[in-house]
Amino acid sequence: MKVSIKSDTRAKQVTITLSEIDFEKMATESFYQSEKRVQQIVNNIGKELTREILQSRDIDDQTIERDGRTWYRKEASAGHYQTLYGEVIVSRHLYQTSAGGATRCPMEETCGLSFGAATPLLAEMLSFKVSALPPGEVAKDLAKHGLQLSTSFIRDLAQQVGRLAVEKATTWQLEAPSPETPVEVVATGFDGTTAPIRGEDYKEAMCGTIALYDRRGERLSTEYVGAMPEAGKADFTNRFTSRVAGVLARYPKALHVVLSDGALWNWQLIKEHYPEAIWILDFWHAAQHLSQAAEAIFGRAPSEEKSAWFERWKTALRDEPGGVAGVIRSLIYYHNRPGRGGKARKELDAQLNYFRSHADKMQYADYVAAGLPIGSGVTEAGCKELIKARFCRSGMRWDRDSGARVLQLRAIRLSDQWDSFWGKVMRYAA
Repeated sequence: MKVSIKSDTRAKQVTITLSEIDFEKMATESFYQSEKRVQQIVNNIGKELTREILQSRDIDDQTIERDGRTWYRKEASAGHYQTLYGEVIVSRHLYQTSAGGATRCPMEETCGLSFGAATPLLAEMLSFKVSALPPGEVAKDLAKHGLQLSTSFIRDLAQQVGRLAVEKATTWQLEAPSPETPVEVVATGFDGTTAPIRGEDYKEAMCGTIALYDRRGERLSTEYVGAMPEAGKADFTNRFTSRVAGVLARYPKALHVVLSDGALWNWQLIKEHYPEAIWILDFWHAAQHLSQAAEAIFGRAPSEEKSAWFERWKTALRDEPGGVAGVIRSLIYYHNRPGRGGKARKELDAQLNYFRSHADKMQYADYVAAGLPIGSGVTEAGCKELIKARFCRSGMRWDRDSGARVLQLRAIRLSDQWDSFWGKVMRYAA
């Protein structure tokens, strides 16, 4: 099959002529086979149109001025480029200074070919796909669409884009589409989850979430910030707090809520960076500690008395104003009853201290009445979706640098910021 294109710029018409096509055969073979031939035709048309557009951006001036220097034209040569429709070969001119050395291609610069042999649309599509799937699976997916690319090409290109995403993580302020209803609450949270690091077994990676809510308590959107395992978590802290500051500045009238479990490091960061926020200890972590207290009081064996006590105080903790005070009084009552063994008493001491220490962050009935979230499920789900689903598949092991690039691309995708990101790539990097 051959494709020829003739354009009429004045009439704004493009005529595409297909030759050497056995249409009679296409009409009589199975419809599935006909569809596959149509796919090949469309890809060939796409290649030819892309080649024509690339060719039109070439220049053949004897000299050009760039970077304060004069560059001299060399003989035209063939350039091989990977497109969304397959490889195209374009005759284009390279330029070189009188001192020799590196050459430059004005056509590539004009077209934004800043990711090696890949066109911008292909670079965007491949990096978007690698944020969700391993390169090998991306290659198989593309092959079903008639595009044959090697796994190494896909991996290396996504790493180039990911490197840029990491480098610009704190300087490019990416934005998702604005919510259609007013933002009343900005709820932030962060947590760690393990990821397999090459030569080091599993280490803790970090996930931060910034969720926007309306006045009814409906979640409008969620932004994700991730970081590969690092000592001290300084990179994550800097990027997360910087991004939270940007979101709060965008919604200055919204209440800022910080949700977390009882981890000491989490609350140290919260106290340092968000002293004015509303602090809420995740209700389900509190309920888990209530369950542990029930075991310390009634033993590990199932019993109606234990179940009734747990359900009574879980409901009170969540639904009754000052419910945590009732929980503490009940724990003190059982703590002071005689006959409790040393191990059970020690466990009950720990749970009593837990509820006393965090009582100010457990006013759940008041939070719910104000339309505030009381659970850190968004962050826990973020750990699974941002990190576990992509980084903990069978047989995977990650280097920190390459993993950080994929993680940043994935965070951009899940945060619905991809169009904002790629727009900046085309504007500032291409």
